[in-house]
Parts: sequence; structure tokens; C-alpha cells
Amino acid sequence: AMAGYAEFEESEADVAQARTYKLMAISKPLAAEIEAFKARRTQVICRHRYGRAVQSTTVDSDIGVLLRVLGWMKTHRDRRDDHGDPPPLTMKGVIGSADFARYVEEYVEWLQAREVKFSSIANYTNSLVSLLTYVMSSDEKYEVTGESGFTIYEQLCNIRRQAHSAAQQDRMYRRRDPNWIDWPRCQEIRMDAIDKYEKAKGAPVKRMKKLRDVVLLCSLTCLPPDRVGVVRLLRFGHTLRWIADDEEDPDGPGAYFIDLTARTSRHKTSRFYGPAMTRLPSTFGHYITVYKTARESAASYEFESGEGAYLFEGRDGRPFSVSSWTTVVKETFKRHSALSPPPKLLRAIFIVWLRDQAHTNKATPEILKSCATLMKHQLATQESDVYDKKTHERLTKSAFDFTSSFADQCAQARLRGEPMP
Repeated sequence: AMAGYAEFEESEADVAQARTYKLMAISKPLAAEIEAFKARRTQVICRHRYGRAVQSTTVDSDIGVLLRVLGWMKTHRDRRDDHGDPPPLTMKGVIGSADFARYVEEYVEWLQAREVKFSSIANYTNSLVSLLTYVMSSDEKYEVTGESGFTIYEQLCNIRRQAHSAAQQDRMYRRRDPNWIDWPRCQEIRMDAIDKYEKAKGAPVKRMKKLRDVVLLCSLTCLPPDRVGVVRLLRFGHTLRWIADDEEDPDGPGAYFIDLTARTSRHKTSRFYGPAMTRLPSTFGHYITVYKTARESAASYEFESGEGAYLFEGRDGRPFSVSSWTTVVKETFKRHSALSPPPKLLRAIFIVWLRDQAHTNKATPEILKSCATLMKHQLATQESDVYDKKTHERLTKSAFDFTSSFADQCAQARLRGEPMP
């Protein structure tokens, strides 16, 4: 049901508005339906589902839309033209209703009246199609009904197609984000942060905030920037590993790698990059080492540092939530520039720069393919039973090398007093 319909970026205003009307009081029947929906969608092997399992974040998004629709049904829907009692606020009652397509059309009109962007509406319709597909396949008493020659499912697909078309048209004419920063300028911001840290006095532990800024900016500008699911969750000894160049000399020279080869890593971290083992640039690796050492020096207890700790973590030692991470990224850029781009905007900035590089033949087809693979929302790459660092590294090496090489070129230009390339 989702094929061919990419997810749009949802505005922060739309997200905030959705919290004001979503259903908060969940009945026991609805809670049971939600749990069954989660199991059906995320179970690796399921004979009642077309296609492969989806990630928990996708299911959570679908459930969020369900609660928004039910909240709207409860408190905002105009029922003056209805006949009889309203349906129960459950998946079977609303999603399985013969009037569901009409409810969705009314909901979309209500969202438009509240100036919700079509990008958000398009995402909602994606989730609603998934929810309807689930109800149709799980409810033995579901009756395929329709009107004007269209079934309920076909009517909903019509709404989805029209919402996506409107969202794509809006995207063509929308203004550039006020926090837009050209990719070469992102390189300068990282180098400015490095200069501030290196010129500050005292031991690294006393310069911890400046040091964390450096590590964070390296993670977003020395590599193709991810959304929020990889760098945010990097964990020493797990997804972030130090590997020696010579296996027979574990204490010799080496580098940090992003390791997403574990078969147990079934969340979007591994689906984002695919199963990959990728060497990090030396500058990034150097400051990771300095940061890790400084943190261990400042730790009061052994469990606060070392293997198993997250590279970026809150005061409680846990990784940042998605919203908290977005705030941290924006605040970090704000400290070193006048602007505060969120992670999703950084991805768009990088892609625009990459297209420019392709236009001038600086980015080869191999690099473009590698970046496309690296920055996809999902990958169909098969996971390997046998750990093979070289095979996994090839999946993302070109993208990392190209981005890291440009970062090095910017650093060299800065040393020579030249403008960014």
C-alpha cells in the first residue's frame, strides 16, 4: 500500500497542532487493537501480511495518525448531517466503517481549514491506507462496500494520490527555509568550532561543551548527514567501534567505524544505512577519542563511561530522544552561526550541494549511487550471515570518502586563506 509514496517532511507547526486534538483516553478495546496492529506490522514472518515487516517507528507514526483521527471524530467532527449514533472510537468502529472514506475526506478538509500543510496531510493518508489495509485483512466481518463505482479502499487511495500531488506542487513553490546554510558554509562552522575549542585554555574536561560541539558538528558535516537515527544512537563498542588496521596488533593504529552489521539491529538505524561497516574520517575519529577520554576523566562512576556508553547522551546517560536531538543540533549550530538548521534540513542542504557536484562532474555515478543508498529511508539490502567488513564497507565507502574529502579540501583552503571550494 505504501509503494511509490515517499514520506514528506512534516512541519513543526503541524506536529504541535496535532498534539492539541489527538485522542488521549484510550479504551481497552482500542488498546488491544493497537497492540495487535503493532504485532502484525512488525513481526518478521507473518502469513497475514503482504510484504516485509516495517520498523517500530513507522508503526508508531501510523498509530499517531489513528489517535489524531479518533480525537477529531470525538471533539471536532460536524455530525449534524449524520443519521444514528456515531461509531465507537476504535479501529474496527471508525476505520472499518462503511463511511470511513467520507470521514477521511471531511478530516482532510478540516485540516486544510486549519492551514495544515499538504506534506503533513499526505503523510497522514499514507498511514490511513495502512490502517485500512490492516482492518480489511484482520476483521473477518469486514464488508467491501463503496459508492459511485469506487470501493472504500479505492476512495482512500484517490484521496492519498491527490494529497501527494498537492504536496509535491507545494514543495515546488515553497520558500527556502530561513535556516538554510550552504554546505561549504557548514564546513566553515565546523572549523570555527574546532578553532574555538583548540584556542580555549584548560584541560579537555574543562572545555567539554566546546568539545562536544566539535564532535557533533563533525558527525553532521564530515559525513553525509543522516536524519536522526544513526549518529544520535552511536554507542561505543556496539554501533561505534574502534578497529585496528592490523588484526594481529590490536593496540596499533586504527580508526573508528560505524558498525551496522548486527542482525539484531532491526530498527531504522540499520535500515537507514543498510548493513554497513564504514570507517570514519580521521578528524572525526580524533575528536571522538579526545571526547571519550575527557568524559572518562570527568565520570564519577565506572558505568558513566567506557564501552556501552552513547557518544551523545543526556544527563541520565540515555540517548537523546528525536525531538531533544533536533533541539541539540539546532542549538549547536546557533552557537557557532546565526542560523539553526535541524537534521532534516541539513540533509536537504547536502543533497543540493551533491547535485551541484554532479552537474559539474565532480561527483561520479558511483558516488551518487553510494549517497543514494546511504541516505535512503529504507533499504532492501540483504543482511549477511557472515561478517565481512570489506563487503559491508563498500556499501557506503564512496559516499563517506567523497564527503570527507570535501571537508579536507575546505580545511586546506582555510589554512591557505582561500574561499571555500
